[in-house]
Amino acid sequence: MKKIFSYLIFFIFSFSSLAMACNFKIKNYGSRLEDLKLEPAPLPFPDPFGGTKILIPIEDLCKEREDLFGTLVIYLYVENQLSQVRIERPNMNDTKLLDYSMKTYGEFSLPANVNKIQFRGEYQWEKNDQIITYIQTNIHQGKTEIIEITPNQFKDRIIQYNEKIGEWLDSRK
Repeated sequence: MKKIFSYLIFFIFSFSSLAMACNFKIKNYGSRLEDLKLEPAPLPFPDPFGGTKILIPIEDLCKEREDLFGTLVIYLYVENQLSQVRIERPNMNDTKLLDYSMKTYGEFSLPANVNKIQFRGEYQWEKNDQIITYIQTNIHQGKTEIIEITPNQFKDRIIQYNEKIGEWLDSRK
C-alpha cells in the first residue's frame, strides 16, 4: 500500500511540474519567418537594421502560467532566420523571470546582501549550446526583467545586429 501511495505522489508531482512548464519556443532557431503559422497571425515589425520582431503576449503561448501574465515574448528574426528569443517583463514588482530563468536554465548567485527584488544587473551563462542572459534594470516608472536566449550558432549574427543598432544610436548624439 505504501508503495502504491508513493507512486501516486510521484506521478502527481511529475504531472504538476509538466503543467507548469511553458514552451514559448514556437519554432526552431534558424526557421524562416514565412514558416511561422499562428492564428491569429502576429504582425511582423521590421527594423532598419536587418531584423524583424514578432511580439506575442505570454498569455497566448502559456495559458496555464498565470504567474507570468504581463510578460512579452519577442522573436527576433535576423536575415529571415529566427536568431533569438527575448522574454520581457516590464513594470512588475516581482522577480518572476528571475525565478523562471533559475528554474529553467540553472541557478546563479546574486551579490551578497542583495535580495532578489533589489538586484539590478546582468548574468550570462551557457546551457545546451545556448547563451542565456538575464537582466534586471531600472526603467521609467519601475524596473524590467529580461531573458535573452541566443543559440551559439547565431551569436555572431546577433552581435553584428546589435552593433548596427549601437552605431545608429551613437550617430544620434
